[in-house]
Parts: sequence; C-alpha cells; structure tokens
Amino acid sequence: MRPVFGAFLFLAVVLYAIAEVTLDRPGRGELVPLRWATDPNPARKMQTAGFARLNPGLKVVVDPGLGGDQTKLIVQCATGTGPDIIDIGEASMATLVEAGVLLDLTPYAAEMGFGPDQTYRAIKPALLVEGKQYRFPCNVWANAVIYNKRIFDDHSVPYPKPDWTYEDFIETGKQLFKNPSKSGEAHFAVANWYGLWFVQDLLIGHGARLFSPDGLRSALDSPEAIAAMQLYHDLMFVHRVVPTVAQLAMVSSQGGWGSFGLNLFSSGKAAMMYIGRWFIVQVPNYPQIAGFLGAAPLPRVGGRPSSGVCGSRAAAINKKSPRWREALKFLRYLASQEYNQLIAQDGDSLPPNPRHARTGRDLVNAAVKDPAFHQTFVDAMKRSRPLDLSPFMDAQIIGRWLDEKVGEVENQLMTPEAAMRAIANEVNQTIRLNLERRPDLQRKYEKVTGRPYTKD
Repeated sequence: MRPVFGAFLFLAVVLYAIAEVTLDRPGRGELVPLRWATDPNPARKMQTAGFARLNPGLKVVVDPGLGGDQTKLIVQCATGTGPDIIDIGEASMATLVEAGVLLDLTPYAAEMGFGPDQTYRAIKPALLVEGKQYRFPCNVWANAVIYNKRIFDDHSVPYPKPDWTYEDFIETGKQLFKNPSKSGEAHFAVANWYGLWFVQDLLIGHGARLFSPDGLRSALDSPEAIAAMQLYHDLMFVHRVVPTVAQLAMVSSQGGWGSFGLNLFSSGKAAMMYIGRWFIVQVPNYPQIAGFLGAAPLPRVGGRPSSGVCGSRAAAINKKSPRWREALKFLRYLASQEYNQLIAQDGDSLPPNPRHARTGRDLVNAAVKDPAFHQTFVDAMKRSRPLDLSPFMDAQIIGRWLDEKVGEVENQLMTPEAAMRAIANEVNQTIRLNLERRPDLQRKYEKVTGRPYTKD
C-alpha cells in the first residue's frame, strides 16, 4: 500500500512542477476572494468576518473540502485550482516545502509582524524548515483534563487536584464507578475520543521521544515509550477506567450515547476527557454540560511534572496562488490584537500570541466564566512540548503507523511492548532505505553526524 501512495504523491509533485497557473484577477471594485483550506469550525465565521472588516476589498472563504488530503492538495495546486491559504500541520510541512507548494514567508514575516517571535517559544521550530518560515499559527494548543462537575457531584467524588498523579487519576475513575449515583444514572469515567492523541500525551508525560536526538533512529522502543503504551493498555484492561473499543461498540449498537468520546462527554455521560481548550467552542450546543466544566492538568508520571503534547493549527500560503500578496495580509491578521482577542473570546484553543493569554482572566468568555479553567491551559502550554520529528523520514508516515499500533493494542492484537518494538524496527528500516535512495538525505546525514555517509 505504501508504494502505491508514494507513486500517487510522486505523480502529484511532477504535476505541480510542470503546471502553469494562469488565473484571471477580479475586476476593479470587486471583492478579492481568498480561499482558506481549513476545518469547518463554527468559529471560522467570526474569524473571517474580522479579517474583512480590517481589510476592505478582501474576503476569506472557508474551504473544508481537502480534509487534510495532502495528495489532493498538491494536485489542486498543480492544476491552478488550489487554495490561497492552507492550514497544515508540522508533519506535512516539510513534504509540501519539498514539493514546492508553500511560499517562503521569511522575507515578509518580520516586516508584517507575523514572525516566529510573535508566538510561543515551544512552537517556533515547528514553523520553520531549514531556518525558513513557512507557517504562522491560527491557534496554539496543549491538552488538559476537562471534567464535568455535575457527574463528580452526582457520585460524591472530589474534583481532581492540580498536582495529581496517574495513581490519583486511576483512583478517581474507580470511585466514579464505585460510588452510587444520586441521580440513578450510569456514567463512564473517561471519554477516550482519540486513542492516538491520548498515547502521545502519555509519551511526553513519560519523557519519551519519537527519535534519537540526531533523528537517525527510532526511540519508540525506549523504556519510557514502552511504559507509556503499557499504561494506556492498563487504563483500559487492568484498571478499567478508560472504556475499551468493545465497550464503546456495545453502547453504540444498543442505540446509546454514540461510539465517540466527544459524544459521550458532550451529552453528559462521561466525567473526564483529555482535550484542548478548543472543545468549549461547542459548549453552547450542549446545555447538559454548560456551566459545569472544570479543568485539571494532565496527571503526572511518577516524579515528573505534568506534561503533554503542544502544537498549533497554522496557516501557510500557496506559492503559485495569484493572490499570494493579499494572502500575506491574512497571516498579518493572525498576529493582530483583533484576531487574538477573537480566539480568546470564542474559545478556539489559545491565541497564537502569548501576550494575549498571560493568565486565565485574559481568556474568560461566555462559554466558561471561571478564570481557573482557562489558567489550566495557559499553564499546560508552558509545560508541554511538540513531538520531535526526523529529517530522514516523513512525519505523516510515522503518525499513521503509530495510530495503527495504538489500534492493535486497543483491540489486544499486540502487547504494548511488541507494538512499540515493531514500529521502532519499521522506522529504523525506513530511515536506512531513505538514506540509501536519496542523496539529499545523505547530505543531511553528513551535516548532522560530521562524517561521510556510508551504507553501513
């Protein structure tokens, strides 16, 4: 399957390299449309309206059609139908830069006020490829545990403490099952809405890495990484505080609360959930939980501080867009006070500029009025770090493989240790093959190691 995907991706890159884009510009007096490939979050409506107010003559139109499909994006750009502004993750950025899709923002960013210094220190490296800037954050996120106070009160269970450990987390989950419910309703302790993200937070919490510091070997077979996957397994099958895939499927087949963790938590049927502040954008649609939300840091692992993954949803510009100059104004808008205040008020994670999220009071909004709730996410951003990547391997591939191994552990098809050793072995073989086949990576190898590349 991987060779087929690689062939399609190679074809897309070739199409892009030979395409000639000749699009007509709007006539004088017409609004200039900028297509923004992003998700259809309800918050986008206010965000695009704010840009239009500050930039007369321009309008941004949300296009969710790509759905993260990288090959489709390259083909669209190659045929002159690509979006002007593109939301991309760090994992796909380097590939799109190599394909020639993204505009180098470095000559414009500092002058227009959206350089790396305008966002969080932990996020800065994720905006760059070989020292050049290609993205700027639309928002920034780090996860915490959001909990439903109504369910805790219903089971007479104390709220999570700020310095709690995984032992405390497990005991809290067991109490939610053990203590009788005053309402007579049954509840899940944890809504596990995406296993891969749960495991990624566990990896960072255990001090694990994806790669060795030089990027030449996988670190997913380290004791810390294996312990992270083992804990994820044990939360489901030993301590039984996180629902298993089978339990969720049973509830769904009975016409119950839905098979996804977001549904469980939003409908008031689960007490806790690992997630970012962006969840509260949806709170007005769920009266069952409105007014009852609290937030606690991710539990600590042993003597380590609370920590998880941080990242950003960030915008880049299509290099071949005939409106790339106008699109630069949108990135300038992302760094503006007006946009950052919008993010603070609508709850779409954290503002990209930390000056607008110094304390929880800066983030109080209509959905959650408790400053302590928002402070949890401000603090989480300070303690968390992005997943490390390797220049010798496509980050999207390892993300897909890790997701597959998480699924095999969830379905008890592999033990946690076997899963992590298997993925580490596959990553190491892939890096070796990439080096053998690509002279550009051999040059990177020599730069990283300070010695000539040889096959052995």
